[in-house]
Amino acid sequence: MLFLDDIDIFTIVSQNNKLSHLEEAKLEVSEKLARTKLTLKKLKYTSELENFAREEKLFKRDNEEIFVISYE
Repeated sequence: MLFLDDIDIFTIVSQNNKLSHLEEAKLEVSEKLARTKLTLKKLKYTSELENFAREEKLFKRDNEEIFVISYE
C-alpha cells in the first residue's frame, strides 16, 4: 500500500533543492552587501569619491574625453 500525503518524499526533495538554492543566493547577497559597505566607507573621503565617480560612473572633467576599451 502507498499513502500519499502533503509531506511525501517528492515534496521533501523539492523543498531541499529550493533551500539549497536560497542559501546560495543568500551567500551571494551577503557578499555583495559587504562589498557595498566597503565602498561606502571609502566614499567618505573626497579623493576616493572622485576616483569612484571617474572609474565606475565614467564622470569626466569639462576638458577631458573618455575612451572605454573593452575586450571580448
